[in-house]
Amino acid sequence: MLITPNFEEVYKSVKSTLTFQCLTCQSTFECTVHSYKNAKKTGCPECKKVKVSETHKGKILSKETRSLIGEKASQRTGSLKNKFGENHPRFKGGYGRDKKTRSTADYCWINGIKKLYNRTCVLTGAKINLECHHLDSWNNAIDRRYDLTNGVLIASEIHDAFHKTYGYGNNTEAQFSEFCKNCYNVDWFEMKQKIFNFNESL
Repeated sequence: MLITPNFEEVYKSVKSTLTFQCLTCQSTFECTVHSYKNAKKTGCPECKKVKVSETHKGKILSKETRSLIGEKASQRTGSLKNKFGENHPRFKGGYGRDKKTRSTADYCWINGIKKLYNRTCVLTGAKINLECHHLDSWNNAIDRRYDLTNGVLIASEIHDAFHKTYGYGNNTEAQFSEFCKNCYNVDWFEMKQKIFNFNESL
């Protein structure tokens, strides 16, 4: 039902935005006359959600159909699939990371590192307050950002201590090895080799 006040003043053409009230769910919504006339079965967005939900509930899709849906979705305007670096809308110049809203790749790498090191700090054996550290830093080793051999699991206070000593960015695995030797009398490269040999034997 049309409830737009001052209809004569507002309506100019079928592209004019008007206010409607749905007689089924009583919700109000705005859309153009053109959109309302061409809506399938219902012009009300709330009723449309219900209709779509009922239509697709319990529907079983084949693997091929799901794949096709995903492919078509990736081609829509605004899709971020395969958009990296300067082509991504959240690009920050090549160094910064948004740690509050991590990507799927970030989570896969973090979980992989935790599993690899048995959710244990390699230097203290701590099981809580752990952080994943890039051996060769995020900004330099771009091709190794998600390489499991380029990560280590350490306690958060150790992570802080390392970066206070060597700074943030442009870090190397050699620096981490030096840090382990100086602060914990540990040969990092020897320890890393043992960890990876053990995991390969499982």
